[in-house]
Amino acid sequence: MVKYIKMETKLIIEEVAEPEEIEGEVLLSSSHDYITSAVNALSIIDGLDVTLMSKTDENRIRKIKRQSLRLISHYINEIYEETFDDSAGSNNDE
Repeated sequence: MVKYIKMETKLIIEEVAEPEEIEGEVLLSSSHDYITSAVNALSIIDGLDVTLMSKTDENRIRKIKRQSLRLISHYINEIYEETFDDSAGSNNDE
């Protein structure tokens, strides 16, 4: 790219380096990663005694359990649908 700068009566031409394109890889999380994260969250909070916690912490634990179970359910269903694709007309009942 060429950049032109006009200074009073002189014209200065400067070469401007174009930024290099950086190639990168975007890693997307898989269903297995989400399930693993949810199971890890459940295992961490499993041994906690909520009777010794404040009401806020107790609600937080319930929220983590609810969210983890929803994630597990969603991604297990996704894996199931990918594994047993019934739309092709195949009968995969085993």
